[in-house]
Amino acid sequence: MNRVLVGVSTVVIATVLLVMVLRIGFPLELEWMEGGVLHQAHRFAHGQPLYPPPGRDFVPFLYTPGFAVLLGSLGKIFGVSYTLGRLISIISCIAIGWAIYRAVELAGKPPAHRIAAVALFASGYVFTFRWLDLARPDTLAMALCVWALVLLRDARGSHRKAILAGVLMALSFWTKQTAATFVIASGVGALLVAPRQLPAYALSIAVIDGGGVLLGNAVTDGRLWHYIYELHQSHAFNDERFEKKTWGMFVHAGPAVLLALVISLGALLARLKNSSQRWTEAAEPAYWGIMAATGLLVSALGYSTQWAEPNAFIPGVLMGSVAVGVLLPTSGRLGTVTCVLVLAQLCFSLAVEPMYQPIQNKGSAGLKQSYAWQSWARTVPTDERRRRAEALRAELEAGPGPILALQRPWWTVLAGSEGHVGSMGITDVLPDDRAAIEKALVAELREGKFAQVWTEGDPPRWMMRGLGSYSLGRRLHGAQRVRPMSGYMSDAGMVTRYRADQLQFVPAGPRPLPPGAEVVADFESGRAEGFTAQGAAFGRRATRSINSSFPAVGPVGGRYYYSSAGLRGDLKATGSARSAPFVLPRGGSVELLLGSVGTRGRLEVALVAGDERAPVKIPPTHLSMAPVRWTVPASWAEREVVLELRDDATKGALFIDDVRVLPTMAP
Repeated sequence: MNRVLVGVSTVVIATVLLVMVLRIGFPLELEWMEGGVLHQAHRFAHGQPLYPPPGRDFVPFLYTPGFAVLLGSLGKIFGVSYTLGRLISIISCIAIGWAIYRAVELAGKPPAHRIAAVALFASGYVFTFRWLDLARPDTLAMALCVWALVLLRDARGSHRKAILAGVLMALSFWTKQTAATFVIASGVGALLVAPRQLPAYALSIAVIDGGGVLLGNAVTDGRLWHYIYELHQSHAFNDERFEKKTWGMFVHAGPAVLLALVISLGALLARLKNSSQRWTEAAEPAYWGIMAATGLLVSALGYSTQWAEPNAFIPGVLMGSVAVGVLLPTSGRLGTVTCVLVLAQLCFSLAVEPMYQPIQNKGSAGLKQSYAWQSWARTVPTDERRRRAEALRAELEAGPGPILALQRPWWTVLAGSEGHVGSMGITDVLPDDRAAIEKALVAELREGKFAQVWTEGDPPRWMMRGLGSYSLGRRLHGAQRVRPMSGYMSDAGMVTRYRADQLQFVPAGPRPLPPGAEVVADFESGRAEGFTAQGAAFGRRATRSINSSFPAVGPVGGRYYYSSAGLRGDLKATGSARSAPFVLPRGGSVELLLGSVGTRGRLEVALVAGDERAPVKIPPTHLSMAPVRWTVPASWAEREVVLELRDDATKGALFIDDVRVLPTMAP
């Protein structure tokens, strides 16, 4: 049985490491906040403050600075990059595996149990939203924390190990402040495993963390504490997540291993009941039991905080894996039963992705939808996804700048600028600071400072005030999007998929007009420009590319286009419109921007001459337009025509702009 356990465990560990290797070089964000972390490291590498007053240029994530300092320090040599940040996390993940192996070894358990405990941690990769290999502080913080706990467990009689454990725990706090709960729990645990070393351990943490916070606060004029503590307290707390959902998700994701843990705990208690050395034998299991309970508590607290994601479960998965390895019986019938349960859990994790939300929404009726088969495509970038990301990155690096990308602040650095505040930073700060930042960005938008503006989904209402001189340059829809592979913008673990488009806005301007071309209508007057309408769909006014009543449409020539959804974005309206007459040149063509949204089956565009009609094919776009050219056949040359638009669809709309007549042999 042990051989089977080792074999399956090795497969799980190797699979997760392979996934990490295949993801490390993805050219854009694997998770949408990676760029903000890189921006903070970039500032450190260039000698800029990490905790400045909140402003248009930068607002830090509400973390302690350890990861950014390490990444920025290495970035001075290798350059700050997604790959470097992910490499730090992958190395940290390997260090966690080593620490788990060592902890179970110190408990006197055989190699099969040590490897299985490491595999249980690796098996939580999907459950924790594919977070372990991201350019973020989570994995490094937990690597420092678990090694501190391993050293503390082995510190009896060694003040040197206790001090080193304290240093690592203190550094864990400086990487992510969730380690503070483990500081308290480890002090309790030290009373069981190294009581005489507790003062040295506690003193080293007090000096580094307590003294460091006092010094950092003095250097930053109090802003360090404001960012890492006070702003956190302004976030809402979700009682339901803390009281029910977190625990339900752990049971849902790891039923077999939790059953193995319960059986192992029962066997331990029965054995201790008849032991004359019960307190000595109980010390180590109690120590790791305290840490497992603390990990679950930290996970529940983290996941219950506003805007939290399942990366909050990493501490619970990690400490639970150690506790299982330490507690599992090594022989007898119970040893076999618990070994089989661990094997079942590992196989389960390879094949199935747990999705708790259907149960949360529907109760037991949602059970059938609460698990999905694992899919590499949700975790590892496909060749096509990678090509799209590479192309977009090359465009960002070569294209005009500066760029404002609210959810992707690192894109501005890729384009050669110094970066700007991200949307999370704007959300995190107090209302007065938020209003000031938004006002500053709106002023820069009105000045036309940015050559490109990128948003995930429609721009926020405050930004709309500054986009008057911009139009939609591109809408990436469906498979065209370059999305993260982890977190809420991805498909990974999401029951309700994130469907918002990626939008690029550019300064509004006319499209180049070929020599000799005649403009039939470009709608830049804001009016219908010769089109006469019947019915409710088409009106006498054109629509702005960016408006508050309808999603942005583009690309357009200038700022306006003509729409059967009207000024209010009414897809139900039907009707028709005809242009003023114009003459078709011999050998020439008619060119226009054309697009639609919704149902296209009852939308029609045609050139009409008397009783004859020549349909113009509507391209399959979504809230965007594409150039369409209709070549004039000899039989229609020098005839007077009108362009007719028809919308008989109650769930669709037609868009049109820049109607032109091109002369003979126009390029």
